[in-house]
Amino acid sequence: MTAVLKCSFCLGIATFLCAILMIGNGQAVERGGVLSVCIASSVKTLDPHKVVGDESYHATFHIFNTLTRIDTDLTAKPELADSWESADNAATWIFHLNKNAKFHNGRALTAEDVKFSLDRVLDPKQCPRGHSKIGPIKEVIVKDTHTVIIKLTKPYLDLPVDLGSVYPRIIAKENLGEINTKPIGSGPFNLKKWQMGGVTTLVRNEEYFLMGEDGKPLPYIDEYRIVPIKENSSQLAAIQSGSVDIMYSLSYDLIPTAKKSDNVVITGGTAMGYQPLVLNLDPVVGKGQNADEMQIFRNKKVRQAFSYIINRKAVLNIALGGLGTIANDQPIPPFHPYANKNIKPKKQDIALAKKLLAEAGVKPGTHFKLYTSAGRAGMSEMAVAFQQMAKKAGIVIDVERIDISRYWTDYDFKAPFITSNWGGRGTINASLKPYYYTGGSSNEAHYSNSVLDKLLDQAEAESDFVKRKALYGKVQEIISDSCVNIIPYHMNAYTASTKKIQGMRHHPLTYLYVDHLWKTK
Repeated sequence: MTAVLKCSFCLGIATFLCAILMIGNGQAVERGGVLSVCIASSVKTLDPHKVVGDESYHATFHIFNTLTRIDTDLTAKPELADSWESADNAATWIFHLNKNAKFHNGRALTAEDVKFSLDRVLDPKQCPRGHSKIGPIKEVIVKDTHTVIIKLTKPYLDLPVDLGSVYPRIIAKENLGEINTKPIGSGPFNLKKWQMGGVTTLVRNEEYFLMGEDGKPLPYIDEYRIVPIKENSSQLAAIQSGSVDIMYSLSYDLIPTAKKSDNVVITGGTAMGYQPLVLNLDPVVGKGQNADEMQIFRNKKVRQAFSYIINRKAVLNIALGGLGTIANDQPIPPFHPYANKNIKPKKQDIALAKKLLAEAGVKPGTHFKLYTSAGRAGMSEMAVAFQQMAKKAGIVIDVERIDISRYWTDYDFKAPFITSNWGGRGTINASLKPYYYTGGSSNEAHYSNSVLDKLLDQAEAESDFVKRKALYGKVQEIISDSCVNIIPYHMNAYTASTKKIQGMRHHPLTYLYVDHLWKTK
């Protein structure tokens, strides 16, 4: 018997349809036991508004709740909010809270907590990575104990989905001073133990307010452990031996090995994530590079030359074993309902790349340092592939690998030239505005374009799909032409688990919720 590989993410012309994968084969759920997930590095913070990297999300997703949850079909489902409706042409939204929700300390969760939390997320100083990812919120108003009114600066249809994303998690005001050591959330798990560099252990919230398939409170498991294992091969070995239950990110080179394992099930398929080469226009970490080298990517011809250096199909094969979709230097994949299909991926053109570099004053033999990390499958491989291709254009790419434990904090947003790794976002606005709008919370390249900003604002407020798609189509054209983020491909995503784990579903945003998983005896 061999491992099962289940892959799907079917997208319609106008709507996403994501098939549910590996659900429990019809058998009744089983309760109890310990479930463990291995990841590349340890949890860094327990403050949900300050997380950086997948490691911390695994804890904060389960300690804290959001108003909604983004399901596998990318629609908003009830979580803290039982229901919601819009008014004023979607410029006002009213959310009705679950009256049974309460924090781990026993206090009822109220509209005041929602206001406090969302106000904190909207503060760039308190939530530097997420403040621009929850829509154009003007004001959060407490109507009564269980009703929240959110006023927007403009009509916006996607707010319920944005409120189910990574950052807008609801916290208890009285816990603020200890949130990073003794967090109090309302989620399905309480913190038992957290140690930087070690295993993070969460235990079942016995008074959780959401119910499972058996009519009893979630979660099904008693204990959830987040286990840091640096090497991908060691992670898979842990799954094969049964010492760990889930490998969150199965690297592409290990899929053939995993498929041969009797005890391993692979869940995954098409996803919206991508791995760009980020050309920073305003870096602050030079690592010995001079001023000219620090600012060289402000020259558009240099950026475009780098894009023409790439053989996208070859890079996809090298980095991901071909398990992805070729991209065109902007984040919206071709299967997305808002995709501008008139934008074709650039074909490798070394002669044109040399010409653009010469026009920009870049001499043959010029060195560029490219920072990367092996902590995300595909990033390091992409860097080396680009290094080899760049030789044909007469430039030298010096690849420096950084440990994932400090890569995002010390180099992301700061170094001139890096590889990055982004999962998808639940809405078209969240997929574009934070990354390219002037001052956006995920604008790694520090890009600024007033024409683009205006188009993004117009598209955000437009409610007619055809008009909105046209606006976002222009946005994609500008981004693709700018080459501030060279995006050669969109990644498929895969998770490996033992056969004892039931309820696994592929999520196009690579979210992993374990409150609906159970473990057979």
